[in-house]
This record gives sequence, structure tokens and C-alpha cells, in this order.
Amino acid sequence: MPEMKNNILDYLDWRGDLSFSAAPFCEIDNLIFCMLSFADFSPAVSADPTGVPVKLSDVREAVREKYPSGEDFGEVVPKFVNELVDKALKSPRFREVYAAGFQSVLEESEITQFAAVTFVLPDNSLFVAYRGTDDTLVGWREDFCLSFTKPVRAQQLAAEYLADMASVYSGPVRVGGHSKGGNLAHYAAAFAPKHIRSRILTAYSNDGPGFLREIAESPEFREAESAGRFVTLVPQSSVVGMLLGHNETYQVVESSAGDGIWQHDPFTWTVKGPNFVHLDSLSAEGRRHDEAFAEWLEGISPEKRSQFTDTVFGLLGSTGAKTISDLTKDLIGTLAAMARTYAGLDRDARDNLILFLRKLAEASWKAGKES
Repeated sequence: MPEMKNNILDYLDWRGDLSFSAAPFCEIDNLIFCMLSFADFSPAVSADPTGVPVKLSDVREAVREKYPSGEDFGEVVPKFVNELVDKALKSPRFREVYAAGFQSVLEESEITQFAAVTFVLPDNSLFVAYRGTDDTLVGWREDFCLSFTKPVRAQQLAAEYLADMASVYSGPVRVGGHSKGGNLAHYAAAFAPKHIRSRILTAYSNDGPGFLREIAESPEFREAESAGRFVTLVPQSSVVGMLLGHNETYQVVESSAGDGIWQHDPFTWTVKGPNFVHLDSLSAEGRRHDEAFAEWLEGISPEKRSQFTDTVFGLLGSTGAKTISDLTKDLIGTLAAMARTYAGLDRDARDNLILFLRKLAEASWKAGKES
């Protein structure tokens, strides 16, 4: 495993004692706010946009009382989130920030996993943070739906949430998210009502997947791009951030993780002072990921993507699991249940599943080849 370099936790050690008036908002603050959205703020913060905002130092105490050993985020959420929450919420820089409008939606029937919280900074500006994909199978299924549904319900909720919160607070607005949260941030910034879009300073997508062509080429999206509202940050060997279309210019940051999917972990992104360490371009492997997976998706119709998603999550659901962690607790039982369900699939479903996996394997092999 490559040696860890300075990351956002180190940033809090270096600059956590500096107020936002002493050290203005920077791109590292963006990622910290985005990762804070993974925490359960419900013990202290109302879901009502008009509810009384709560100082983060008070949020910390309420969260610590409910989760004395930290939250169990499951297998897929970066393991340092609990440390980040504790360190940020007690730091002089963040403890005077207020949180408002914490909302969390998980609806299996609607294939919806959505959570967001709004931070009110001392200058009355807002940072609207959207949670990325959590440990739930519902959340992962919705991610797959991004490849053939426009919009998914979480995107609609993101735009509605931004409109609601910005209607209550009058200051300038930043929005952001990591992974799917970054996708939601860009969608909301593009499709919120026009009078709110004009207040948006920046919309950050931190290694978030892109969009179907119909969304990426829409007038609303192009207007947000031309206005310079979008900031897209990806690690040098990005996988998730290269999925689907990215018309906007992206910035490449250094990651201390090995090549590939491990760089999606934002705690591996290298920090120097108030900035990430920026690179001139994707690594050779990152460029291969971009080309190979774009070719893979282009070669499979939206209808086939939908059928594949239904089949895969039908197999996973047959195990009784609700989360990725559930699947890994009894791997033998999980595989046995999936095998029984697979045996009962009709021929079209099996053929489509095999086709999809074969093309994915080809894309992975192509992306992994040496230049």
C-alpha cells in the first residue's frame, strides 16, 4: 500500500484553528462539508428548511450522545468519516458554522437514496452538501439507474432541496458532494429555479459520475457550464468520476492510493496548505479508464442497461440483504441464494446478464493494459 500523504484530516490539524474570516473558504473546505453529510445530523438538526439552525459544536454533542462509539457506516463509506466529523465539529474553524435542513430519504419502492444538509457560514453564505452513495443496495441500484434514467429521483430531490433551502436563506450559495453527491450537486445547480441559480458561486463534484447526454447537453446544463459554476475534481486514476459523460472541464488531484477504484476514497487525496495537489492530467491508466468505459457504455443500449440492473438487483435482493455489508457477512450463503435465483431466470435475462458482464470484463481488461 502506498505511503499516505497529507489529507483533509491533516488540513484540520494545520488550519482548523483559523476562522473563515482569517482564512477564506477553499476547495478543501468543500470536501470536508461534503463528507460531513454522511453523518446522521437528525439528533440535533430539523428536516424542516425553516427549522432553527444549530451550531456545529452543539451538533457534535448530540451526535456523540447518540453514537458514543461513532456511526457504523458499513463497508463502502470511507472509514475515516467518524474521525473527520469529530475533528471538524470541535475545531474553531467549523464549530461556529450552523447546520440546517438535514434530510434523509431511503425508499426501496422508489429506488431512492438521498440525504443533504445545509451549512450556514459566518458570512451568511451557504454550503449545500449532498451525501454520496451509502451502504444500502437501494443507493447502489439508483447509481446504476443514472445510466438509463433521466432524471433519477435523487436528482429531482436535490434540485427541490436546493430551492427550498435557498428560499429560506438569502446569502450566496455553494453546493457540493462526493461520488453520487457530486452528480446531485451539479444537477441541482443546473436545474434549480433561475433566481436561485444566479446566486450559486460554485457547484463542486468530487469524483462524481457524469450524466446522460440528454442532461449534459441540455440548455440548463450548458448555461451552468458557461457561467463557470461547475468545478469537477477527480483523482489521477479516476474510475467513478469518469463514468458517463463529463462535458465540463475537470481538475485532476493527486491521490496517495494505488491506481484505480481506491483513489475514489477522498481521504487519499493529497493536500498542501489550502489546496489539493493538482496535476496536469489524468494518469495513463486514468485515460484508459475514461476511454474504455465510455466505449463500454456506448455499446450497450439504455434498455439493456435497465434490464441488467433489474436482473442484478433481483439476484442481490434474493439474499434478503439490504446493504453491501449484509452481503459480505455470509458470503457463502449469499452466493448460494444468488445461484438459486439465477437458475430460475429466463433465457433473455441470463443472456443479457452474460453480455453485460462480458463487455464489462473486456472494458476492464482494456483499461488495465499497459500503454
